[in-house]
Amino acid sequence: MKQLLITIAAVLLYGVGCKTSKPVAATEPGFTSIFNGLDLAGWEGDEKAWNVRNGAIQSTGGKTKKNWLIWRGGELRDFELRLSFKFTKGNSGVQVRSKEIAKWQIRGYQVEIADATKMGLWHHSLAPEKYRSRLATAGQRVHIGIDGEKKTEQLTEPAKVQSVCRDNEWNELVIRAVGSRLVQKINGVVFAELVDEEAKYAAQSGLLALQDHGKGCIAEFKDIRIKHLNANAEPSKYKSAEP
Repeated sequence: MKQLLITIAAVLLYGVGCKTSKPVAATEPGFTSIFNGLDLAGWEGDEKAWNVRNGAIQSTGGKTKKNWLIWRGGELRDFELRLSFKFTKGNSGVQVRSKEIAKWQIRGYQVEIADATKMGLWHHSLAPEKYRSRLATAGQRVHIGIDGEKKTEQLTEPAKVQSVCRDNEWNELVIRAVGSRLVQKINGVVFAELVDEEAKYAAQSGLLALQDHGKGCIAEFKDIRIKHLNANAEPSKYKSAEP
């Protein structure tokens, strides 16, 4: 009986805690949570590749092929995305302004999620042409013109920015996209900036998704929230890449 009473008390306290705790988005004006921490409601993907555990979306680490978990809340245009991620093994990514080209297959802008030495990559997943694969890497600001001409500024040594990213620990990722400009920050530090104006391939809107590269990939995502932005209210020129 004593043990039963202790168990009931613990459950009640847990319930009180759940009711009083607030989602991260609740303290951030304009942001909306798009993952409930319990299940994959609002998301769609291969059930063999994705699950929810301990309040986080996880790739299962199974022997799956490359696939994506797609958020079905609509397309994103100008926005700021905030989330926490933990990388353990393999290769993953966060996809934005992308297109669904087959079942659970996504093409478009991707922030690489891998070990710290590979972070900072703006990638074009399932690139339509080889030169689009690596759009910008750690410490870079890249401008791709209408004709595809690429101009690169190496603002910071890659290892310097990558040093703030921690494998096997939770990290904070911010992706901000306004007009042709996309910026990724990790733990408050700008990792890479991309201005993509290429007439043939640049995208101004599209889907949000998470990647499981297959072959035992293990990555986790939580506290996913989004804020839609008004491009007309944003400055048209950016002087620097300060955090």
